[in-house]
Amino acid sequence: MPALVVVGLQWGDEGKGRVIHSLARHAHAVARYQGGNNAGHTLVLGPNDILALHLVPSGIVYPKVHCYIGNGVVVDPKSLKQEIEMLTQRGVKVRGRCWVSPLSHVILPYHLQLERYLGEGSRLGTTQRGIGPSYRDKIARAGIRIIDYLDDEIFKERALANIQELLTPFAKPEEIRVIENQTLSDRQSLAPFLKTIARDVSIELHAALKKGRRVILESAQGTFLDVDFGTYPYVTSSNPVAGYAPCGVGIGPQAIEVVLGIAKLFTTRVGEGPFPTEIQDDLAAQIRETGHEYGATTGRPRRIGWLDLPLLRKACRINGVNRLALTKLDTLSGLSKIQVCVGYSLNGRILKELPDGLRALKEALPVYRELPGFTGDLTSVTRYADLPKQAKRLIDLTLDYCQTPAAIISVGRRPQNQIILDRTFCRTWM
Repeated sequence: MPALVVVGLQWGDEGKGRVIHSLARHAHAVARYQGGNNAGHTLVLGPNDILALHLVPSGIVYPKVHCYIGNGVVVDPKSLKQEIEMLTQRGVKVRGRCWVSPLSHVILPYHLQLERYLGEGSRLGTTQRGIGPSYRDKIARAGIRIIDYLDDEIFKERALANIQELLTPFAKPEEIRVIENQTLSDRQSLAPFLKTIARDVSIELHAALKKGRRVILESAQGTFLDVDFGTYPYVTSSNPVAGYAPCGVGIGPQAIEVVLGIAKLFTTRVGEGPFPTEIQDDLAAQIRETGHEYGATTGRPRRIGWLDLPLLRKACRINGVNRLALTKLDTLSGLSKIQVCVGYSLNGRILKELPDGLRALKEALPVYRELPGFTGDLTSVTRYADLPKQAKRLIDLTLDYCQTPAAIISVGRRPQNQIILDRTFCRTWM
């Protein structure tokens, strides 16, 4: 059975964790293919039971699901150890179920320190978790993989050389010695832990797919934070797009059967960067509070904007999306009217997709269509026919514009708060 890729279609925080939580119940494996602990997937397990995951895949809450962290992810060993300990304390069995690729690159203390010296985190609005410097080392062929981290001689030689090269322009000799000691000390305590969970993710997933088992590939962040296709330079340092999924776990592209794109029915963004449909009034605060729009990793309030259909249409094309999951419909309940961006006006032309380039994004003006709002508690609705007609109008407009069918509509934070539209898809994957 081929694999399913779950990808965010906006700037992240689309509800991927909630959707994967629904899908993973009957999966054999869930694997993360990019990013690091700068991303967070929030799972609502009960009325007062919320679990935020940063590295461990969202399938971990199901005892029979195998979870993998692929070679495309950069791993902070200390953060991963803390997350696994947190899960264990909560009664989630992790041992023997969660593994990390030896080819994943590690985030080390000097990566965090370098990000502080460079000031890129504050300039670009990153989480300052050392993600960018670690990916930078990977591309510069100066990175250290887990397989190198576990080799005492190779690690010491390469890590100390990197520290001297990277930090000498910024730090005093005594500061560098502190970072060197911390790096070596952390490795001494964390290497035994990593050794117990390092496993060839590529071989494991290939074997599972060959046996016809369900495999879900999980992205972090969203399409427009992609380093190639996002609103550069206000992007992450990796490729969340679906095309990178096979590379990020070590399987062939022919293994992908379905790309499920996740999109909110409004738009949010965390950090700096262009956001053409952003709302900056009391309505934004209302939507933020109703939708619990705060970062799972940093707790930062998310910027709020209207649904951007040219953005979604472009994301569907880039990712090859063949099914949509639309989330947060319930958050919009109670609004008297809803604005939807249906195009961009730029230099006398109307664009049907989000333009590229900072200048175009600054000069392009959203073209809105106003829809009537709707009211009522939607969390118990399980049939599309039972939605308010105004809510159905919003969904129909979205699907028509993106020319992509929907499989799921989310009407609440828990897995059962959803409407199934594509029963064939859901019978296969749920």
